[in-house]
Amino acid sequence: MKIRSFILVGLLAAVSLPPAIPAYAQEEKAKPVAEASAVQPIAKTAGFKLDQAIKKALEKSPTLGASSARVNAASANRSAAGALPNPSLSIEAENIYGDGAYDGLDSAELTYGVSQLVEMPGKRSGRTRIADAERDSAHFTSDSVMLDLIRDVTIAFAEVAAAQQEVSILEEELSLATEVRDSVAAKVQAGKEPPIQKNKAEIELSSSKIARDRAYRNLTAKKQSLVSLMGGDVGDLTVDINSLPEPKQPEPVEKYRDRLAKTPDVMSLRASIDRAKAGLSLEKANAVPDPIINVGVRDFRENNSQAFIVGLSIPIPVFNMNRAGIERAGHDLTAASLDEQSVRLGLEAALTELYGNYTNAYSEAITLKTSVLPGAEEAFRFARDGYDAGKFNYLEVLDAQRTLFEARKQLNEVSLDYYRQRTTLERIAATHDDIQNHKHEEK
Repeated sequence: MKIRSFILVGLLAAVSLPPAIPAYAQEEKAKPVAEASAVQPIAKTAGFKLDQAIKKALEKSPTLGASSARVNAASANRSAAGALPNPSLSIEAENIYGDGAYDGLDSAELTYGVSQLVEMPGKRSGRTRIADAERDSAHFTSDSVMLDLIRDVTIAFAEVAAAQQEVSILEEELSLATEVRDSVAAKVQAGKEPPIQKNKAEIELSSSKIARDRAYRNLTAKKQSLVSLMGGDVGDLTVDINSLPEPKQPEPVEKYRDRLAKTPDVMSLRASIDRAKAGLSLEKANAVPDPIINVGVRDFRENNSQAFIVGLSIPIPVFNMNRAGIERAGHDLTAASLDEQSVRLGLEAALTELYGNYTNAYSEAITLKTSVLPGAEEAFRFARDGYDAGKFNYLEVLDAQRTLFEARKQLNEVSLDYYRQRTTLERIAATHDDIQNHKHEEK
């Protein structure tokens, strides 16, 4: 993000000021700020913490609940996939209610039998492998949903924190604008400034009020977004800015890239490949027909004797050898492999872009915090003191005031951008610890 030109102008003006500066203004020069706190918000407000917001969202999210239900459904399907085929019981009566000797039931032949389909090797194991892959995919998808929710809550939390910070800055800007307006009004009344300067100060004060009111409306909207993610029923919350993750120098991009292969998104796609492989094996096994074995007892009523019967039936694969099913499963495997490759390449590209944005946001925040903001604060003090001493006109004070608050707003915006980029990068690389913590709590 480029520093706006008028900020540079304000700093140059501050450097070129004459050496006649009041003593107390010299003593209040801005002190350098440590790099580690470069993106710490200016104001620090106690309130709702980030980990509380994440925990509440994980407990209340209907989307996460639905994904957990799908995991349970996939687990139940795994149990069903390994079950053996049920046997069939049959009862057959012959030579009954006919003519002559076959009238009534005296000459009846009753057969009681049980038949069992015998699955050929590879079919039951194929079904269980498919169910295992589907269950794994459901687990990884649930993990992805959880990571998405953590990302969304963290960004919404940071947006509320930035909105609170914006309100604080604009409240201070309004107070300062009021103070400057009163000072200019006194000079105009004393005949030291033309009346037009008072009008300018009034306009600046009105603009500050409008910006402050807009910031309050924005804060209300951001709070509502966060409350919605948390399931509602949290009231008019105020977030604890200090509970955001400690700002830090980005780690080498290779560390993030090495984690991509282990993320739930990629693992879910690999489970889909396993499912497609198992599906292909099952379709090949289905090309071999399953025999049916029959055993039973035949009761001859005519002479009150019995005999065992045994039977075997085997379908003849003449018209359907499952070639279409095997071909379809092969195409499914190819598609699953290409999908995994495409998503992995897309994640790598997104990670590279996000890492650049993350690094830039951190660097910009350092520059604003350690160089631009202290310089703008010093320039405003010099201009204000010089105006009170009659050395500068009001326009110089107004420019320095605008430069100062623009620098503060820019720091707030860059800090928010830092957390957005960092959180999104952590989501892609699946580095957030809360997903593991939530799993342990469920167990």
